[in-house]
Amino acid sequence: MNRRLLIVLLFGLLAAAPHAQAADKRAPEWMHALVSVPLPPHDDKADAILLLSDENVSVLSESKIIRHVRVAYKILRPSGREYGQMGAWFTPWRNIRSLRGWCIPAQGKDYEVTEADASERSDFNGNDLYNDIKYKVLNIPAPEPGNIVGFEYDLAETPLFLQDIWSVQEEHSPGHRINPAVEKRYTVSLPSGWIYKASWYNYPAVEPVKMGDSTYQWTMRNIPGIEFQRAMPPFESLTGAMIVSFIPPSGPSAANFSNWKEMGDWYQNILRGRRDPSPAIQQKVAAITAGKATKLEQMRAIADFVQTEIRYVAISLGIGGWQPHPASEIFTHRYGDCKDKATLVAAMLSVIGIDSYHLLIDNEPGAVTPDMPAHHAFNHAILAIRLPEDVTLPSTAPIYRHPRLGRLLIFDATDEVTPLGQLPDYLNASWALLVTPQGGEFIQTPRPPAAINGVQRTGKFVL
Repeated sequence: MNRRLLIVLLFGLLAAAPHAQAADKRAPEWMHALVSVPLPPHDDKADAILLLSDENVSVLSESKIIRHVRVAYKILRPSGREYGQMGAWFTPWRNIRSLRGWCIPAQGKDYEVTEADASERSDFNGNDLYNDIKYKVLNIPAPEPGNIVGFEYDLAETPLFLQDIWSVQEEHSPGHRINPAVEKRYTVSLPSGWIYKASWYNYPAVEPVKMGDSTYQWTMRNIPGIEFQRAMPPFESLTGAMIVSFIPPSGPSAANFSNWKEMGDWYQNILRGRRDPSPAIQQKVAAITAGKATKLEQMRAIADFVQTEIRYVAISLGIGGWQPHPASEIFTHRYGDCKDKATLVAAMLSVIGIDSYHLLIDNEPGAVTPDMPAHHAFNHAILAIRLPEDVTLPSTAPIYRHPRLGRLLIFDATDEVTPLGQLPDYLNASWALLVTPQGGEFIQTPRPPAAINGVQRTGKFVL
């Protein structure tokens, strides 16, 4: 669920790798061809220009994809030196087959670094106990203004789902702006009989050039940058992207989805059996709800238990970045991440006869919008609780009125200080994927009434 964190860590938390000596052989010809390329219009704040991003994706089967990537920048300012750190992430299902980088100085010999010079780092943040995402990072020598830096790598992947995201605008930016790009290319090669479905957002759709029977290439040139501004919407809601689904001859499968309903089916499938209450959970629910006269009091007791007694700790292995742990394990170990805590609340609510549904959301308002095609855009999981008819809440409660399911109370079990019946402000009026047995539905969380969604200041002045 932490797709943006991957980019931040790649550039922000890496120690320096050994610098290579000037190589006897030159950087590859594809990089030297970029030396005299005219730069697109840019302001004097641009740290670097993306000269080329060339990504080739070869789908060999439902269980194997080969990816070849080339990226090169021209550094314009001293603050652009951080573009000299380049690398790729890998997991047990995503292997790096080769990794190399180069620098073409404005004067002097080329530099080269190889995979042997790379530093290896884990994708770790303060809430992670463990995950299996790691990085190999090259520190390319002489990333000075006027120089060109670039790298190239190959990956072999066993995909968790048959979908890919191609960011039209610069996806590797380590700073608070997206710099202009000269050219970006994305090429897909499919097995015989396969088809693709491409969907676009925040950018006009572009038709590919067909290269052979089953190879397609999209090309963009002179792509504008985006400058950071205070209180601006998230970059994710502004940058253009293409979502590509790979569809085998047998049609969409459990690992493939092309709309929000199908994505909900996919997520409902990986939830299967995870929300079942164990005997220990049933006993705990009986204990903490004893003496609670109403369903609302029982719900609050369950919510308070998970918020205060289950620590936020993430263990993400393989599909564990999306699939929660079983409720019984979360309860036994007393920790879990957002989707785990939502799962445990759901299991405990089921003991008192209340249905609930996972709600996938982004904790940055505006990062997911209705015009986006179905894709893994969410980084947070909360819960939509189906309220019994006899439960009454204030009109300010975050209740979504569903035409079939009735009143759904939106609740974030991860937020330890926002009780049941309220919602953190950053989740108000946000688009989310409601996951039900009937599939996924794209909904918007409630917007609080204006009367309670503001600040009133009174001042007394003497002239």
